[in-house]
Amino acid sequence: MPGLRKMVREGTGLLAVFSILPRVEMIEAIAIAGFDAVIIDLEHGPIEVGDLPQLTLTARAHGLSSIVRVRENNPSLIGSALDAGANGVLVPQVGSRREAEAVVAAARFAPEGARGANPWVRAAAFQGGPDWFAAANESVAILVTIEGTDGIASARSIIETPGLDGVFIGPVDLSNSLGVPGQIDHPLVVAKSSEVIDLARERSMAVAMFAPTPDGARKWLARGVTMAVVGVDAGHLVAALSDIRKRASNEQGGLATTVEEEERT
Repeated sequence: MPGLRKMVREGTGLLAVFSILPRVEMIEAIAIAGFDAVIIDLEHGPIEVGDLPQLTLTARAHGLSSIVRVRENNPSLIGSALDAGANGVLVPQVGSRREAEAVVAAARFAPEGARGANPWVRAAAFQGGPDWFAAANESVAILVTIEGTDGIASARSIIETPGLDGVFIGPVDLSNSLGVPGQIDHPLVVAKSSEVIDLARERSMAVAMFAPTPDGARKWLARGVTMAVVGVDAGHLVAALSDIRKRASNEQGGLATTVEEEERT
């Protein structure tokens, strides 16, 4: 698998999905469906650091890149996620250049950062040699989330942070911070998101965008984002099961109607 950092920096039209269900079967399903990456969500899901080895290993076995969204901008959490085998990290609620620099420092080994160095973690196959640290620096992708008014105001300086690979726009939190909670398609949210996209594109910085629907994902990909993160696994599962139940119970036509017609003939 090519390094996620290279894929994020050079890729276009990438698709990912959030996972809040701590199940290897869900990671397998996301991979089988053909997504480029999964974002394993420790911020909003009931997933712990101890769950990460099996989840990241499952992703790797299926050729799926794994990004871990940690709970907060904390060096220990960032290092633990990467030691567990994640290909990249996503840090929420970054509102300044200084905060972005702290993320980079936590995710890169010296001399590029200050990540705790241990070559016997599973990310290094428990036997990393002297070259492993440089290889990890080269391959690990670092993304920070711009999802508040502070982040919007500091977007230019955040994007210019050395060593940062991409910014992620969180429209749900952004809508709340802008006073239009939950209205992710509100003109104000769209305008502020577009400002960040333009700044990122000017500096050849990767930018990811959350979109709960395929239509929304296509819209933002056409707008120039590098990666669209299409919803959350639990939400997709409920929607699919609800649709199946409605169709089977003939609430929207479908299977039951077809069976009745066959019996009449």
